[in-house]
Amino acid sequence: MDLTTIPAPAFTMLDGVTQTVAAVCYASVGAAAWLRATGDIRTRVFLALALANVIVCSVPTFWWLRGTTDPSKLPLAATAMVMAALGVGSLLLFHFSQVFPRRRPWIRSSGIQMALAYCLAPVTIAVLVWFAPPTVAALTPPYVLLMIVFGFPLIVLVGIVLPVTAVVSLARSHRELPQTGAPHLKRAIELVLISQIAGGMLAALFAPVLAVAAPRSVGESVLTLLIWILGLLTPLAFAVAIWKGDLLSISAD
Repeated sequence: MDLTTIPAPAFTMLDGVTQTVAAVCYASVGAAAWLRATGDIRTRVFLALALANVIVCSVPTFWWLRGTTDPSKLPLAATAMVMAALGVGSLLLFHFSQVFPRRRPWIRSSGIQMALAYCLAPVTIAVLVWFAPPTVAALTPPYVLLMIVFGFPLIVLVGIVLPVTAVVSLARSHRELPQTGAPHLKRAIELVLISQIAGGMLAALFAPVLAVAAPRSVGESVLTLLIWILGLLTPLAFAVAIWKGDLLSISAD
């Protein structure tokens, strides 16, 4: 099978509805939490994470409303925006895991590393997408060199290293919380872990296979709904931490 000829899964009405609801949920929780404590690092990072998710969800939906159902046919600028937002979202999820519910040791001594990552990652991703050749046969030596030096390391970083590290950091934060006195915070961390582990595995491992093996099937629709529900657990968990777990009364340090 020539993998380069496999069409991208069509963007359906179900995708449009679920992504719109996800964008609204992230934006509502992120904005409300930030307005409650604008100077708190945890609400600022989550608001940025929410905005990244809004971009990822809303750009394909906007073009679907304009009649574009094939993701591979999106305008180049829209594709670059979505891919850059996905990369920054991975950075923000890791950053969130380093400050929620309190700062972890690494972030206290990280210096300007996160700031540099936020500057370099979206630019690098946008350049790689913008200058990507239309086919494998059209690959040029400069682009291959760019992928080897910057592309593949960045893909491994934002696609594997940072998500895994974020999960490990959240698990350690959960373990370090007192056994009594913080049930809502512990539950919030558990929900984020379920959302990221289960949702991430389904989206990365099963969704692509099912999109090729059984496109537009009932099974694919069920999987889309399941991934959507798991994804919503992250903003809902942060809302639980803010309004039930009294997170903001705890020092971020």
